[in-house]
Amino acid sequence: MKISNCFILFLFFITLLSCSTNDNDRGEITGESGISYNDSKTIWEELKVQNIETYSYTVSFISWTGVGSRTTITVKDGVVSKREYLYFEQILNEESQLVEKEIESYTETGVEIGSHSEGFDPLLIDELYQTCLSDYLNINKADNEIYFNTDEAGIISNCGFVEKGCVDDCFSGFRISEFNWI
Repeated sequence: MKISNCFILFLFFITLLSCSTNDNDRGEITGESGISYNDSKTIWEELKVQNIETYSYTVSFISWTGVGSRTTITVKDGVVSKREYLYFEQILNEESQLVEKEIESYTETGVEIGSHSEGFDPLLIDELYQTCLSDYLNINKADNEIYFNTDEAGIISNCGFVEKGCVDDCFSGFRISEFNWI
């Protein structure tokens, strides 16, 4: 009788492990671009070598309330060399056009990088791929809408999730609004 119970318990754990999502499964998620996470990561590895790991990217956020922020990270030779941050409010100007009114901003270079708490973390694109896979693509799909997409070149442009049923500013993750090789 004890052998049967142990055998059943063993089968239960094997079944549980075989049903779990591994990194490779999550890496097959494909965005609107038609490019999967795994393919995008491969494209990135090739392009960063060709461009001597020198680039800049901007992560943007805008709330439904009209406040937003932009953080631009500059990377030279595989090292973050500058972080620029802008926190703003969208207002209507005299011509009834939406414009950004600066509330706060800063620029960090050298040892200052990362010294302010506001703004997107000074991460390399390599770290964004890793964070995307470990923190956002592994979220429970039954409770969340999961997002992954790339730009035209195949480089990651957004990764995150929104809890189902949430209506205001619910996105957890990042959106790269601009990417440039320098």
